[in-house]
Amino acid sequence: MKRMNVKRKLFTYIVIWSVFLSSLLLYSPETNVLSASGVPEITMNTPDEGAVLNVSTVEFTGKISSDSTAPEQLTIKVFEQLGDSEQPKDITLDGKLSIKPEDKKADFAYSRNFSEGAHTLTFFVTDKDGVSNSIDQSFTVKSAEPERKIVAESAALNETVTPSQPSTNEESSTSKPVAIQTSTEEIGNRPYMAKMYLAPKGSEKLYNPANEEKDWTKDGFLPAEDMTRVPVGYQIVIDIRSDASLSSTQPLITFFGEQGKDGEKGKEKLINTFDISNDIKSFVYTFTPETKLSHRTTYYIYLNPNIANDSGKIIPRFLKFTTVSPDHQDERDFSTEPGMKLADIPDHKRSLDFNIHGNYSNVTNACQYCHSTHNGKNESLEGGTFGNEENLCMTCHDGTSGSQIGPKVVEHKETLKTNQHNQNSSSSCTSCHNPHTQGTLENPNSFKPVSTTDSHIRTYKKASTAAGKADEFSLCLSCHRGNAVEKGDKPASDINQYYSKPHINESLHNIKATEDSGSTLNGQLPCAECHETHGSNNSKMLREELGNVKLKAEDKFKTTGSTWTASDERKFCISCHNGSTVLYGKTGQLSEKDAAGDPITGHQKEDKQGCSSCHGGTSNSAIEAAHAPKRASQ
Repeated sequence: MKRMNVKRKLFTYIVIWSVFLSSLLLYSPETNVLSASGVPEITMNTPDEGAVLNVSTVEFTGKISSDSTAPEQLTIKVFEQLGDSEQPKDITLDGKLSIKPEDKKADFAYSRNFSEGAHTLTFFVTDKDGVSNSIDQSFTVKSAEPERKIVAESAALNETVTPSQPSTNEESSTSKPVAIQTSTEEIGNRPYMAKMYLAPKGSEKLYNPANEEKDWTKDGFLPAEDMTRVPVGYQIVIDIRSDASLSSTQPLITFFGEQGKDGEKGKEKLINTFDISNDIKSFVYTFTPETKLSHRTTYYIYLNPNIANDSGKIIPRFLKFTTVSPDHQDERDFSTEPGMKLADIPDHKRSLDFNIHGNYSNVTNACQYCHSTHNGKNESLEGGTFGNEENLCMTCHDGTSGSQIGPKVVEHKETLKTNQHNQNSSSSCTSCHNPHTQGTLENPNSFKPVSTTDSHIRTYKKASTAAGKADEFSLCLSCHRGNAVEKGDKPASDINQYYSKPHINESLHNIKATEDSGSTLNGQLPCAECHETHGSNNSKMLREELGNVKLKAEDKFKTTGSTWTASDERKFCISCHNGSTVLYGKTGQLSEKDAAGDPITGHQKEDKQGCSSCHGGTSNSAIEAAHAPKRASQ
């Protein structure tokens, strides 16, 4: 009997050890997941890992759950690894995310448009205690046709931000979690401005937008944005793209003229229509001022934001250009017809490129306007005909014999101390410009090189040409990188940091323009969206007409005094975040309630705190809230 019990025990031990060893040998990390206690779980249903898809809009579905957190309190974030970037980009609010709680788990779905090629996403689920888990999903989009009917709004200008919503890695145990909400807008093929040129009268019929490789400047066409030395006999050519004809009852341009003055009248005319691609047509208009353009004048142009087709309204745009001064160099060197002035000769017909401030020759000495050989006041021998004033450049560029540069800020010096570029004793016009550099189409404003070691010309790109990279705003960032312009000067504010890691990855102003915005922006907002280059009537050189729309006097953004207040900050931010202002296809929002219907602290009309108290990053500073606003994390 004892022998039988021993045999039975031995057999039982062998079975137990066999099962244990088999479980070890059969375990595979690819097919089994060990979950730690208290860690939320996330699984993917569709698409399959490594799937190859023939559509650009990809939808992901899966489940999330947690032993310690109710499913409605779980949050999801989606990140994409972009190229060789060390830090993945948060794309949660670039797409459409929905979470549907059921019992102890929740189903989720996330959809977004993706470019052709391979992609790797990481989905994070976070519980109420800030504990996270993640899963990777790789897929490839192959030969996808873009689906334009619904385009997701970027988090940059369309996010509903709540102070109670936690960040990805840090979540307050006392905060009230809410589901992430996104917004979409049906934009289809709404009209947008593709190009605007300044062109000689009679040449407008030459323009063919289908010929994308052609250099139209050889036919006398000048880019409108920030062009200087524009001949006064020119007209405006505007290329509007749309999938349907535009209304003839709305003017294309709502304002054309000098800033601060009544607009000038002009005649609009549709001169050509071209088929481009995918049912998109190009409608080419001319705008011809009723009176000839004035010399040495800066003209402002605002598109009509009410221009629309069945798919929506046009993205507002604002441009400006400056005409040539009439007598800034010897006409006899260039005139081809009796009585013709240099300013009337189109650039492409001049016999040679010219120095913006004139050439020296046997019959004229343009140098003497600014320099005096024997009576110069400094090492540059300044003190010529126009060299007797404190500011040599402004002797002419106050509008007397040269174009007026910015507002007459001297009228505001006593009340506004930060509305112009004169904060450092050594700052001057020549900090950015070289008065001896000839004006060209590539560098019409005679900007200086980036540095003595970098010969690239400083750039200041705007909506028509900006892609959002730091080197496109080198005119500003050459100084605004926390360095003093000259030894002993107060360092300029460090804005450059917001165009590099980690700020640029976290910034909600780092956006991708919609396809039908007419812009290639895919990065930080250009400086010119908020600031005037030479100065303004506002503190911090801020524009009065934010949003690129011509505004009534009572609707303009205005500051008083030299101190930047919380009230100024709120008015500044709400000028765009008002539910109606559209930049690059994105509509700025300011929701007063969160997804649960509770009021958002700081978003109520009666609130008086500055936006930077929640969106100014760890510094809670206005400068960070404006240039690289963060999601609220408290």
